[in-house]
Amino acid sequence: MSLGKLEILNKQQKELLLAEVAAWLHDMGKCADEHIINQASDRPQNYPYKYKTAQTHRLPTTLNDINLLRETISVKDLIEKGMPRVISDTNQPWLLRVLGKCHAVSHVEKELSDSDNATKQPKDDTRLSTAYGIEGNAVKGLTALLDALPFNNLTERASFVPKVEEAFDRALGDTRRPVNEVTLADWSGIVAALYKSALAGALLGIQPDPDALHWRLLRVNFDVLGLYAKAVKIADLLGYQRAVEEACQRVKQLVEEEYPLGNEVYRDTTGIYFTFPDLDLPDELAQEIHRRVEEVEPELAPRIAITEGDGTTATEQLKGILAKARSEARQALAQPFDNQNLSAHWQQLWANLSSDENWELCPVCRLRPMREGQEACETCLERRGSRIAEWQQNPARTIWMDEIADANGRVALLVGKFGLDDWLSGDLVQTMLVRADPDTNTFTPKNPSPARLRRVWETCRRFWTETVQGILDALPERTRWLLEVQEKDSLPPEDVVCDGTLNGQTISVWRIGEALLTVSFAPEEPKPGRLSLSWEQDGRKQTRAYQVQGAQTPPANYLRYYPSLTLLASPDQFLALVPAADALEIAEKIRKEYIHQFGKVQNRLPLFLGLVFFPRKMPLMAVMDAARRMLDVMLKEEQWAVECCRPDVQGLHRDVRLSQGEHRLVWQVPVKMGDNATEDAWYPYVFIERFADGTPDDRRYRFRHNGRWLVHVNDLKEGDMVHVTPSRFAYLWLDHTARRFAFDPARDLVLLDELSCLMKMWEDLKQSGITLTGLHGVQSLLAAKASAWGKESEEFKPLVETTLKDAGLFQRKDKNGNPLPDVVAPQDVLSGRFSHCMELYLHILKQKL
Repeated sequence: MSLGKLEILNKQQKELLLAEVAAWLHDMGKCADEHIINQASDRPQNYPYKYKTAQTHRLPTTLNDINLLRETISVKDLIEKGMPRVISDTNQPWLLRVLGKCHAVSHVEKELSDSDNATKQPKDDTRLSTAYGIEGNAVKGLTALLDALPFNNLTERASFVPKVEEAFDRALGDTRRPVNEVTLADWSGIVAALYKSALAGALLGIQPDPDALHWRLLRVNFDVLGLYAKAVKIADLLGYQRAVEEACQRVKQLVEEEYPLGNEVYRDTTGIYFTFPDLDLPDELAQEIHRRVEEVEPELAPRIAITEGDGTTATEQLKGILAKARSEARQALAQPFDNQNLSAHWQQLWANLSSDENWELCPVCRLRPMREGQEACETCLERRGSRIAEWQQNPARTIWMDEIADANGRVALLVGKFGLDDWLSGDLVQTMLVRADPDTNTFTPKNPSPARLRRVWETCRRFWTETVQGILDALPERTRWLLEVQEKDSLPPEDVVCDGTLNGQTISVWRIGEALLTVSFAPEEPKPGRLSLSWEQDGRKQTRAYQVQGAQTPPANYLRYYPSLTLLASPDQFLALVPAADALEIAEKIRKEYIHQFGKVQNRLPLFLGLVFFPRKMPLMAVMDAARRMLDVMLKEEQWAVECCRPDVQGLHRDVRLSQGEHRLVWQVPVKMGDNATEDAWYPYVFIERFADGTPDDRRYRFRHNGRWLVHVNDLKEGDMVHVTPSRFAYLWLDHTARRFAFDPARDLVLLDELSCLMKMWEDLKQSGITLTGLHGVQSLLAAKASAWGKESEEFKPLVETTLKDAGLFQRKDKNGNPLPDVVAPQDVLSGRFSHCMELYLHILKQKL
């Protein structure tokens, strides 16, 4: 393989990768307990810490110098001297000055001066924050992490860099609030990526003065959700999941190591993004990326392009380049195939078919030929088989829909989505502050630097991969059983799932040796009896009956499994299959964690959660199509009125109540930092449409962004009109495939905050004493009258009050005549909460009073 002029990068591979590692380490002195002490508000006098030279003694003395672009420089010098102060020093090597430039454009600029002590943290209580102002525990043990790095393997980039990233992820780029949100991994990773691309560009003929450097992004895009939507079985979907992952890894290997052009800086359902020199896309590179992706899976049909940032300076361009690249990717992916990614591979497959057999279009990939009567083409069958083989290596992670289903045979697809577009563009990053001084009217917004944008999407990605995955993994494990049958000479073939009934109850089994393993939810030990099974073999349906003698415990690795399956976890989107009976509880736990982790910005970083409920035998394509429709939901900014805003008893939160017609938002917004003492003047701001008193002058903490006022949540007043983007929740009962077309965002979206209200309403109904017949009567009457009269009619509201009161659900009193809490209030009916509660619990989850 030859990539033309890019071959020079392959020849200089070792030098480029070592320079990249040096860039990773150029701030490693911050991964030290001594650095935290040195930067602390209570730093001991004359503390003898030299944060650069105190760390580079860890480097091996036998390390070779870096020879690039007719310059020679030691790794030690790069690490110790590669700072912005050398950029304009023409006496210094170009290699060193460029590293200083990458430092300057990557990092959070000097938004706080070195003499600014007001926001320093104490040495024993220095905390790292998320991108959105939520601080964790005090940072400890950094020096031990640095000492544990394998510096003797510095030239082994593939193994060394992941260990560096893991260690630096616990260190701070800056210890002072509120710039303590960027980790050293965010900080150094972006520097290393830009440095590698700058050196690659120089080797390819672009070696400007460091101040004139510019960068672009290379994007390799796939329609990931479109692939998922084609899956007929879970094994198909997991096969596509693995294909996307493997394709991304092969492209990474090509771009990051074989021909070091840049590093991955972002990945989501639109594809993978790399830093790139300020060059057009070489044809040889595009062709090689195509070839490597097609080797994994031709169906991925990659879109490969270069995105150039807007603006005149590198800093300006880097602020918005990722958002621009994602926007271009979406436009390109809207059309599945064009001349760029339409491969001749497909035409050749159909042209070379044997005329002695009959062929059909594969129902899975919908591209390849399939022998008549088969279930899928050979490629798709092989993909399924590989997923099954992988499951056999780790059976605790199920791939069987029947094992995920609840006792009623129902499953739910959990759909999650963050509204990240305006954050990744940098616009909403600037609604958070680095300085907030009302006495001098100084309010400085945060700079959307590449390191800070990385922290934004990384915070969201970890919410899905760590927090939400932890919620799913906390579901009670389930047990499998091994069925012993008499008819051992006529067992089903191996590697085939068999569906059937045991004593009249549905069951699915998988053959292991001379026994049958249950691969469907078995809440209790199966009883002996008649087992009827059916399966597909050589394109024909086979049926057999067996006599089950008893159930035994299967081998230990097959015994227990987690009843959930994560399908997608990217910064902006999440998909997982869960038991329908647990779905609402899972969604409520996710909502609570979202409030805990994003509470300071919940008004402008909305979360969408959706649940697609379906019977276990529902075609997976219909389920995934419904999920795609939910993910297309646009979370819009809305105008709400402030009803009240007051501190909680402990003074840690601000309780804000907003209203819009019959709907209410009740937010508990954190107003302190992680030590529960420092006032948070930087994060919890709200867009104001209209001030209750007509002027912003008496609001101490207020500033303008793009011509709009933002006010600190502590300064909100009753009667203010605010702009917020509420989080939303939706559900859909997919009882037949056509139901997915009935999903209507205008009708089916409810406030995510109302999810807890629906759950409480059902619990209160169960305790109210009303019968199921009585509840159905109330629901039917109110639905009929709402349809006939309209909810806005003058007659309807009095009827609602009377009906609820007569049913003992409204204006209740105890035996002594004292008032009791309402079970269902008129507002619940008028807002639609009551009908949603009935539909969810009675009709979908089949719960009883």
